[in-house]
Amino acid sequence: MSGRCVVIVGLLAGVCLWLSADIARADNGGDFADFRALWVSRYEYSTISPAGVQQVVANAASMGITDLIFQVRGSGDAYYDSNFEPRSERLSGTWDPLQTAIDAAHSYGMNVHAWMNVVPIWNRTDLPEDPSHIFYNTDPSFRLYDINGIVEDPADPDSGGYAAANPILPEFHTHINNVVQDIVSNYDVDGIHLDYIRWLGTDNFDTLPHDAYSHQLFNQATGLDASNAANKNAYMDYIRNRITDLVASIDSTMNATDPSVKLSAAVWRDVDTGYNDRLQDYANWLENDYLDIVMPMMYLSEENNMLYPISMDKLMAIETNALIAPGIGLPRYDNPDVAVSQLSSAHVRGANGSTVYSYTSLFENGQVGVDMRNAIVNFIDSTAQPAAIPPVGGTIVSLVDFETDEGTFDKSPTFAGTNYGIISGTADRVTSEAHDGIASQRINIIGDEDGWELRHVSGSANPAYNVVIDAEGWIGFWLMTETPGLTVQIGLDDPSSADRGSPMEVIADGQWHLYQWDLENPAHWEGWSSGTGLIDGPTLTIDSIFFMGAGNATFYLDAVAYNNDGSLTPAIPGDINGDGFVGLADLDVILTNWNQTVPVGDKSQGDIAGIGDGFVGLSDLDVVLNNWNLGTPPNDSAYIPEPGVFAICLPVLTVISLRRGK
Repeated sequence: MSGRCVVIVGLLAGVCLWLSADIARADNGGDFADFRALWVSRYEYSTISPAGVQQVVANAASMGITDLIFQVRGSGDAYYDSNFEPRSERLSGTWDPLQTAIDAAHSYGMNVHAWMNVVPIWNRTDLPEDPSHIFYNTDPSFRLYDINGIVEDPADPDSGGYAAANPILPEFHTHINNVVQDIVSNYDVDGIHLDYIRWLGTDNFDTLPHDAYSHQLFNQATGLDASNAANKNAYMDYIRNRITDLVASIDSTMNATDPSVKLSAAVWRDVDTGYNDRLQDYANWLENDYLDIVMPMMYLSEENNMLYPISMDKLMAIETNALIAPGIGLPRYDNPDVAVSQLSSAHVRGANGSTVYSYTSLFENGQVGVDMRNAIVNFIDSTAQPAAIPPVGGTIVSLVDFETDEGTFDKSPTFAGTNYGIISGTADRVTSEAHDGIASQRINIIGDEDGWELRHVSGSANPAYNVVIDAEGWIGFWLMTETPGLTVQIGLDDPSSADRGSPMEVIADGQWHLYQWDLENPAHWEGWSSGTGLIDGPTLTIDSIFFMGAGNATFYLDAVAYNNDGSLTPAIPGDINGDGFVGLADLDVILTNWNQTVPVGDKSQGDIAGIGDGFVGLSDLDVVLNNWNLGTPPNDSAYIPEPGVFAICLPVLTVISLRRGK
């Protein structure tokens, strides 16, 4: 017995260290459900009373909002008591909207981020009443002048509806930093949120900053002439860099004033479009840790929903310590399914949370608002803890087993016109490898080193040539490979639109692993071709399996199957929670009930040894440790045990150590 106990002590000690490592990772990001932000614009509260703002905050709290993005600067004016800018003309009386929001939000445990429009300085045809307004600043002029010396008109469509400050001027940078420092020093805010921190105009050379001072600054920095159209690209690069300088300076100001206050920014949906068209190099901001939180404005309509995963993939490829909380623009649609599909796409790609635009769409939009907020809350709540995979149950139906032929996966990997980066490829039935039976399909890809996507179609991607199944239960397949860096998704026609399963990383250990998706769980799906990210059936067929990678790859596919009343996960001894994997979640059950009497044979509480003695102890722990790491890890964030697990680790180790002498 003593030899086994030594092994158990070593394993359990290692597991306890693993638990502490997972807790550290959780502190860095946490669950998707932990960060729920809501934008509240000045238009949504400026004409109401302090009691109205308090009601706005109470409504936000009712749907579990954790962070209120509360607008306090619209166009060079202040919705708070400012020492640098005039009070907004939209406000009546002397009340302080920001302080009102802070007091109310903090009473609910909610964070408040002071939302600032940075570059806009006016957006109305009537001019500001207060002569101290930044719009009138003439020394130096903060306004934009074109190549003919004409000042920008707020009514000009090219200005985006705003008169903009010139973002390259050091004096403007100083002014914005003074505004930020003023707020952070005098209000108990939890964050500063930057919006319109970009170029507001177009790439028309004539409308770039062409005042003499701007030309002088550009020449000093580059040695080039800003009045020469041949230098347009260099001038735009300079403007982009100056906007980045502004963000960096704000970060420095906040760190010097109160480093606990978070800096966030609303940025363009697509990182490349933001960089090229809006001169917003937010990949740079993230890589240099200027931002603590980034909120890309993923305001896509239902018709353009297929672009969402593309933009998210670009965003998630950026190396950063910042929290990523994509924004969904509710005014773009009335269908809650679209909102849920976008939230799902963000969640499965590893986003840290979400940000909703905006308050009115949720609370002042009749039944549509009610349906929208219920759908959003229900989805986000569903991501709070990894859902256990149900036991097999039902009947597993084989769709393609490769035993006698290739079934519906009989097309070359080059068949689909939507592939990209595929130089050449083969897909052949082989008997050298198999998960079940004697055969599987070996897929070889010669691919672009910069990346490729294979749409491995089923039945010519035609529903008529595929097996029709019910839109409930689980669907999946087994894969084996030694090629690292592969990702897989399944594509379904359900039946009039198409959706894809959330992407899963393929384990490259040369062993067979199961990849499966719950047809009834929106967290497992994203919209694809006219899809909403929901499998809404009532029936469906397999369209294809998507593989993504870079360079050359070889992998094996087998046992494509479906179960309408449970998962495809085979039962594994020690898999207490039924997620198809023996690991931390199962150990947690044992440790939580250690030395406890439970109903005889109650496996859900840890009585899993063959003796079924109604007691959770060494024999049950032995089953878990003997099967440790068997199965396929769930496609969810790393399991985080309750803090009480650490309190249990030490006594268990003590008990086992004492038994060594027997």
